[in-house]
Formats: sequence, C-alpha cells, structure tokens
Amino acid sequence: MSASVSVARVQKRTEGNERTWTSEPTLKEVLLLCVVCYALYLLVLALLGNYWHLFKTFGDNQPYVRIAEAIRSWNFGLIKEWQFFGLPYVMVAFSFVTHTSYWTAILSLSVISAFVATSISQRLWGGWVAGIFAVCSREWMERALIGGAEPLFLALVFGSFLAARRDKWLLAASLAASSAVVRPMGIFALVALGIVLLIRGQYKKFVAACFVGGAIGTLYVLPLKLYMGSPLANVKAYGAADGSGGRPLTLPFYALLQNQMPQLSTNLNVARASFWIVLVLLGIAATFRNERFREYARKYLVESIFCALYVGLLFTYNSPWARIAFPRYVIPVIPFIFVALLPSLPKDRRFLWAFGLLSAFLSAAETYGFTSTVERLRQI
Repeated sequence: MSASVSVARVQKRTEGNERTWTSEPTLKEVLLLCVVCYALYLLVLALLGNYWHLFKTFGDNQPYVRIAEAIRSWNFGLIKEWQFFGLPYVMVAFSFVTHTSYWTAILSLSVISAFVATSISQRLWGGWVAGIFAVCSREWMERALIGGAEPLFLALVFGSFLAARRDKWLLAASLAASSAVVRPMGIFALVALGIVLLIRGQYKKFVAACFVGGAIGTLYVLPLKLYMGSPLANVKAYGAADGSGGRPLTLPFYALLQNQMPQLSTNLNVARASFWIVLVLLGIAATFRNERFREYARKYLVESIFCALYVGLLFTYNSPWARIAFPRYVIPVIPFIFVALLPSLPKDRRFLWAFGLLSAFLSAAETYGFTSTVERLRQI
C-alpha cells in the first residue's frame, strides 16, 4: 500500500514538473530570458573583440549621430545622409534631458526600446511568441544591443497595435505616424488603422486619426521643405540609397532571385536569407491551416492588415538589398510568423532557454565573423 502511494506521489510530482515547464512564460520570465541571453551575447562579443569599436562603426550609427548633431544645431544643410530623422530627433531629446552624448543616446534608446517592444509583444501574442521573437534573430540582437532604428520602430508599431486593441484610436494613430518617421514602413500601420476604422463605419475617429497622422507628418516634412528644398527629401534620398531608383516595387520574388550583391553573398549569408524567406513562406502556408490564426486575424484586423502589407513589400521590394538584407527586413513580422506556426512548435520552457542561449552565442560569433571567431578562440 505504501509503495503504491509513493509511486503515485512521484508520478504526480513528475506531472506537476512537466506542467510547470510547459506552461506559457510570463512577462517576467520573457524579460529575464532577454537579460540573460543578451548578456551572453555582449560577453561573447567583448571576449572576441573591441565592442566599442564595433558599436562606433556598426550599421547606421554614425549617420544617425551626424543627423542628430545637425538637428541639434538646426543646420539641415549639414545633413547628407538618407536615413529617416525620427530616431535622431528622439536622440536629441534624450541627450538634452540626460546630458549624455548622442552615442550614449542611440545605445540607450536601442536597448530600452528593445525591452519595451518585447514587453508589448508578450501582451499582444503571449509568452511563447515573445520569447522566441526576442532571441531568434541575430539582426534583432544587433540592433537592440549595438544600435539601430528597429527597436524604436517596433516599440511604436507594437504600441499602436496595443492601443488599437483597447480602442484608443488617437493614441494608436499617433504611435503609428511616429513609427513612420523612424522607418517608412510604419505607414502600413497607419493605413491599417484607417482601413479598419472605415470598415467599422467610425468616420469621426477616422477623420481624427487622419488629422493626428497628418499633423505629425507635417511637423516632420516642414523642416525638409524649408531647409532641404523638398518635403520628400528623405524619400528621394532613401530611394537613391537603396538602389530602387524611386521605384520601390517590382514583380513578386524578382529581386529576391537576383544576385545583385555578390560581394556580400557568402554561402552563410545566402543560407541565412534563404532560411528566413522559407520560414516566412511556411508561416503564410500555416495561416491557411491554422484556424486559431484566422480567428486572430479576423479579431485583430489592424495587425493582420499591417502584416499582409509588410509581407507583400518583402517579396516585391525592388532593391539590390532585397535578398541579402532580408533577415533584417523581416524583423517586424517575426511575431506573426510564429503566431501562425505556434501549433507546430515545441512548448517547453527548457527548450526556449536552451535555444535562446545557443542563439545568443552563435549570433555573437556571427556578428564578429565565424572565421574571426575561430581564430580568436584559438588565441584565447
């Protein structure tokens, strides 16, 4: 009798432990996952090389700092960069309030915005999706921990989605319009809000949202018109820099199938880009089989319209960068991919932590360069 009771207790304890590991991660655990994995990423980078040199030369950090310096002196004639000014404006405000340099501002804003975006993603899509989103992409970790516009962009876009879910349409429009001056694809969020308000027949809110979006847009383009000669100065410079020549769209998959950046098309880069392209296609296919995703898409129409517009751009973007930079461009729709694929994913927090730690280590090694990493490890 006692033996059978002991066995039952062991079985019950085992089942309880399994339920504990398979329960959905809370917001605190998702943030803890971010802290641990991001710390590992930074530790590996610091061991491999000079983090601060990497930070000063990474991505668009230098152009953003130069734009911020020009904005601070209100001398737009100094600005030759093509990047949008949304992030530099926030950098100037942050630097003014905290009395820190623009370099400190861009790094602080990237890290803070990354945690804000991750926190909102947990509220929008749950702990599994938020946890995977936070650690699955090297490009996301780079922009979050070395600097970039994507974290601020996603914090604003995801905030807009959350506001729309709570029927705070003016706030949603403000956040969506603000995201569009950080990265131009934010216009998709504003368009999605407008479409949903029109479908629901909420014309007064539609007009108010248009007014808010128009006001933010006007405040943004007015200095461009006054000091740079054209309200579309950013758009024209962006089109020239990305190689689209002012024609941002082409036939589906046309640019993705071209090898227009052979100098960057290493086997690893091509494999990574192909992986994300295939993963997006699998996510699209899963939407037709996943009834829960279709219910989600109908319930939260703003988000599904944004996702559809953004994915449409991914596959029709007319730029030499379309394929090689696909892993970076795909960041805003990663949560949607995993919402669609969620029924097929293992739901075990032990797996999530193991995956996050491995992803952080490999991402840091890839940021530094795998060949350079091997050489550095040999030296160590």
